[in-house]
Amino acid sequence: MDRHAAKVLDFGRVLEALSGLSLTPQGKSACAEVTTASGFDEAVRLLDELEAFGMLTRAIGTPPIGEMALLDSILDDAAIPNACLDIERLMSVGVTIRTTTRVIEYLEDAGRENSPIAELADGHAPMYGMEERFAATFGPRGEVLDSASPELFRLRGEIRGLRSRVLGALKRILRDTEYEHVVRDDFITERSNRYVVPLATNFRGYLNGIVHDHSRTGQTVYVEPMEVVEINNKVNATKEAETAEVRRILMKLTADVGGEAHRIRAQVAIVAAVDMLWAKLKLSQRLECTKPTLSREPVLDVSSAKHPLLALRDDIDVVPVDLKLNGDERLILITGANAGGKTVALKTIGLLTIMAHSGLFLPAGEESVVGWFPQILADIGDEQDIDRDLSTFTAHMARLKEIFDTAGEGALVLIDEMGTGTDPSQGTALSVAVLEELAEMGVKVAATTHLDGLKAYAYAASGAVNAAVAFDPDSGNPLYSLLYGQAGSSNALDVAQRLGVPQRVLDRAKSLTGEKGDRVAKLVADLERARDEARVAAQQADHLSAELERDRSRQAELVAEAKNERRLAREEARKEALALIRDMRKGLSQAIKSVEKGEAREREASDKIDNVAEEVEKRFPKPQPEKPLGPLPELVEGVQVLVVPLGKRATVQSPPKSGRVRVAVGGLTTTVPVDALAPCDEQVEPPREHPKVGRVTVEAQRGSPDIKVIGMTVGEALEELDRSVNKALLGGFERFRVVHGRGTGALRRAIRERIEEDPGLNRHLEEEDDEAITWVELV
Repeated sequence: MDRHAAKVLDFGRVLEALSGLSLTPQGKSACAEVTTASGFDEAVRLLDELEAFGMLTRAIGTPPIGEMALLDSILDDAAIPNACLDIERLMSVGVTIRTTTRVIEYLEDAGRENSPIAELADGHAPMYGMEERFAATFGPRGEVLDSASPELFRLRGEIRGLRSRVLGALKRILRDTEYEHVVRDDFITERSNRYVVPLATNFRGYLNGIVHDHSRTGQTVYVEPMEVVEINNKVNATKEAETAEVRRILMKLTADVGGEAHRIRAQVAIVAAVDMLWAKLKLSQRLECTKPTLSREPVLDVSSAKHPLLALRDDIDVVPVDLKLNGDERLILITGANAGGKTVALKTIGLLTIMAHSGLFLPAGEESVVGWFPQILADIGDEQDIDRDLSTFTAHMARLKEIFDTAGEGALVLIDEMGTGTDPSQGTALSVAVLEELAEMGVKVAATTHLDGLKAYAYAASGAVNAAVAFDPDSGNPLYSLLYGQAGSSNALDVAQRLGVPQRVLDRAKSLTGEKGDRVAKLVADLERARDEARVAAQQADHLSAELERDRSRQAELVAEAKNERRLAREEARKEALALIRDMRKGLSQAIKSVEKGEAREREASDKIDNVAEEVEKRFPKPQPEKPLGPLPELVEGVQVLVVPLGKRATVQSPPKSGRVRVAVGGLTTTVPVDALAPCDEQVEPPREHPKVGRVTVEAQRGSPDIKVIGMTVGEALEELDRSVNKALLGGFERFRVVHGRGTGALRRAIRERIEEDPGLNRHLEEEDDEAITWVELV
């Protein structure tokens, strides 16, 4: 990461905010050292790691990060042979080990949740043994506990026993009336690490003892009675043994710490990594960040972006801005008045890119995309350097030289206020040359400027786009958003007026500007107007295209609905037709049985059949084809007519009555409406009349409907099939067979095609299918 770019883009201030959210000194150091990833894959890993950590905290809670001490020098000293760390430094190690143990346990729980965060602790186990040693050695106030070793436990027990004997002897002296006139105070104290009692200076002759101290007044001496001298000697000797044992314990613990120094350092680093992740997550939550998508291409598509340092402030409402730099664009030129947000937008581009490359989430909208830029370089701010005798312009040129020397293909270069600090015409020419050279180098550039010449260049050059900072047209206040495809006006006079510059100064400036204004500014205005017209035309085209697409989608929906309704109607009609056919069969069967039993005359049976036919026609009328032109002949017996719904020739059996006429069709006599008849093209000789004995029609249809059509033409065979269907229908047969032979297969194909075309017929397949026979089943 370029240090200069990080400085001028305020990345260090972001890291300060990040460090402030960490809990340990090691975590703070890790946060302060966050830098951009070494490559694209590492940057993706860092972002995925932060996302996984957020999921882990939601699953098992936040990490148990407790107190941690800076141990580098302590661990170095502990590794020295025969070293003995003091209690305070050892306790720093103890509290740190306690925290590392809890964090390693947390990462073990992460492993049980299949979280990739568990990989931070790969190869490490909690240091339970060391934690228990410290817990057994030190109390909460840093005292060495009796449990630190068996010998220390024994020595302290012995000291307590000896002290009890000394105190008991001294208390007897203080209570003894023999010595009451020499006892100055009723208490026992220590002098020179020995237990003594306060006596008057004239105690001699009354009590044998050793004087260890005097009061300041000289009236009191502190005397060790001879009877406790020996016991005091044992107490002191035992205390010396205790001190030696404590030192031995501390040396042993120091050696253990030194032996585990490498392991302790590694686990401290693990805690620092978890602490840094926890700080990153807290910063992300505070800024309401989202995870960006990293692209290998040097592009930028960040929606609703906020400058993180502004977003951290509670005293302002930050206006989000969309940041876009497409793959085929090499320059985004941000223009507009001062105090309109140009530099903030430029810094937001650079800062958010650095954050994404460093594994930090962005204060931006969902699905924001940040490309991979191998380098991020910047020339932002007033670079004037008095110490080096550099003017503002000279300092900018020096920085641009560094950028030319450093930048490689795919780099992102940010330049603030291009062309300033010198003559505008020369500044424009130099800036165009700089941009062209950077384009040749394959560098992506985001820049700000006030120069109209550069605005015109961005309009004319391929791969360049203007972006104006938006202003409220009524109030003139900045809106802090970018209008892509537009160049902004500097509005210097308007800004000066809002800042309170005297009106006479403004009036004089306007008079010096002139009515014609700058020719380049007019050119930019003309380009903007043309661009706006093209944009409006494109928007209208998009609107029309969207309307057409909506109409097409609606039409497709209507077609789908119609197909579905037709399918449902067919299914319903089929169900009704099947039910009616069953009723028709039942009625026909009853009519035939009545005739056979002599219970009804032929006319009554025929009427029943007619009633069934009328019901079928009423409920399922067939589409009427166009009726042939020409008048019907006189409908008398024997006249040939065409039954239009059936598409068949018929012979009139009797004159019309009540708008209906009885006709013979294919061996079946039925009654049809006169309107359903049309004239035939030619009249044929009526068939020879058979004797009618009251049952001719019915009798002719009785018997098996099986037929043999071998030797017939296709037309004859189909007519014979129709007659057999009628015969089966009247006779109540469910199926019959047609014997057509094998031959050329023409009869077989014709018979089977007719069955497929007729919705009232099915082909019935026997177990042993014979190509010479076709079974017909009535539906």
